[in-house]
Amino acid sequence: MAEPARQYDPGRVWTSPAPRVPQPAATQTDEEREDVSIKIGKMIFYITVAAGLWFFYWFNGIQCPC
Repeated sequence: MAEPARQYDPGRVWTSPAPRVPQPAATQTDEEREDVSIKIGKMIFYITVAAGLWFFYWFNGIQCPC
């Protein structure tokens, strides 16, 4: 004879919210965050330009049989 169907077990039901984890205080101002994001953006731009220049230098070397 077959086994009876299993019953759904919802597990533990939480009746109270989880304790809050204390968040660290903000150490940077909005201006400092903006300065950092501008520096990161410039760095990404210059890396992209350098990679593009290298690619065209490399691509020219492939095409030129001399």
